[in-house]
Amino acid sequence: MTRKKIYQALLAFACLASLPSCSKWLDLQPQDGITKGEFWQTKEDVRAALYGIYSSLNAGLVEQRIFLWGELRADMIEVTPLGSDDFRFVKNVNILSTNSVAAWGAVYSTINDCNLLIDFAKDAKATDPTFTDAAYNTYVGEALAIRSLLYFYLVRTFRDIPLKLKGSFRDSDVLTPTAQVTEAETIRQLIADLKEAQNLVPDYHIQPEESELIGVYVPESPVNKGRITKPAVTALLADVYLWNSDYAQAEIEADKILTTNRYQLTEGAILPIFQGGTAETIFEISHRESTPNILSLLLTLSPPFAANTMLIKEDVFVPNTDVDPNLRDPRGESFIYSSGGLIMKYGTEENLYSSFQIYRISDIMLIKAEAINELGRGEEALTIMDDLRLKRRALAATAPELGNDDNGGIGRFILAERAREFAFEGKRWFDLLRFARRDDYANIDILTAMVGKTADVTVQQSAINKIRQRDSHYLPISEDELSKDPLLKQNPFYLK
Repeated sequence: MTRKKIYQALLAFACLASLPSCSKWLDLQPQDGITKGEFWQTKEDVRAALYGIYSSLNAGLVEQRIFLWGELRADMIEVTPLGSDDFRFVKNVNILSTNSVAAWGAVYSTINDCNLLIDFAKDAKATDPTFTDAAYNTYVGEALAIRSLLYFYLVRTFRDIPLKLKGSFRDSDVLTPTAQVTEAETIRQLIADLKEAQNLVPDYHIQPEESELIGVYVPESPVNKGRITKPAVTALLADVYLWNSDYAQAEIEADKILTTNRYQLTEGAILPIFQGGTAETIFEISHRESTPNILSLLLTLSPPFAANTMLIKEDVFVPNTDVDPNLRDPRGESFIYSSGGLIMKYGTEENLYSSFQIYRISDIMLIKAEAINELGRGEEALTIMDDLRLKRRALAATAPELGNDDNGGIGRFILAERAREFAFEGKRWFDLLRFARRDDYANIDILTAMVGKTADVTVQQSAINKIRQRDSHYLPISEDELSKDPLLKQNPFYLK
């Protein structure tokens, strides 16, 4: 294929991706004629579509949704005086269906792009004799995995959601009402899709200039951090199993990664990880040639968010006052000691970092530790914790005295370590909620204690009472979406 034709294919997909937002349900873009009749003809068309999907993760609002949904309802960030009322309402458990934080359009738009590739890649394969089975499987597997990742964020944020598995490219598709499915149904679909993706995507991608090395292990390169690989699919599947309280399966999937020794912890500070392509990273939203989208929320002249430094210093990065008060956990350097709690984990104006971490090896270690602790193997879980904390130079002050059979104490130790390890990476609220709901909400105090510290004092008791209600743990369906689709049902908590 000529360079001109490749350019035309890329341009065609870029044009599709940049169409004005549709006011119809889920903000899916109708693409009559162009998509099926003209675009899906060659492997280059499918590859361009795949690259467009990755671009939508880091150039659109998806990254912001990941950050907001995973951090705003938790305790490690606070809304500055420059933040919007919508953000403050979320912190105070005073959320309405008109709140902008509940907007899911950008995420469903990328899901639709994944669906279109899954639906139409076979058409290109039928017309392009150079489109190999290996390439076809890779592209479809990557789209399946990204779709699953986005649905995993959606189901943890909203619980009952529309599960759209076919692409919309006609107006009639967009207008067709689709009811929500339960969390259990979504999780079953994710597990099935991720098992399929595991069999489709390669262990690593070989760049064109390395094509002569097919069959030979290629050292880790940026393309294997910013694109879905088999370990990335496996990491996501382990996480899904953990959320679903299937601890034995979570351990099995985690071990598939840990036993390879392919990914290695760095020692000490973790900020270099965010420059992208390190030995720790399994999958990241790469920003090697673009500015991280969430910087508009964290690093502006008027940032709406800051680190909750007082809470973090007291509860998360506790100083070694009995040993040496000047010792610091390197993982807190990017925000605790900055002016006004400015979150610099993703860079500064002078030094922009280049990736938003989705999964890295420390995540897999802590997934396994949590899973085996729930399986009654606390001593093994503590060994994993010791290994991680030694590499990270964690302070003795944050290591409680625990017995090997103290399941509850070890679980909370793991939760606290995840706060230190993944601060501001879109994981904190989901971690808190996962621990709170375990054993039929045996740990609801995790959420009530958090709200007691983060809600405004004038509404604190009201916020605590609300967070005790299980339906409140999920965001409302946006009023805009309810008006577009008559089959959508509002979360009962927001009907009161």
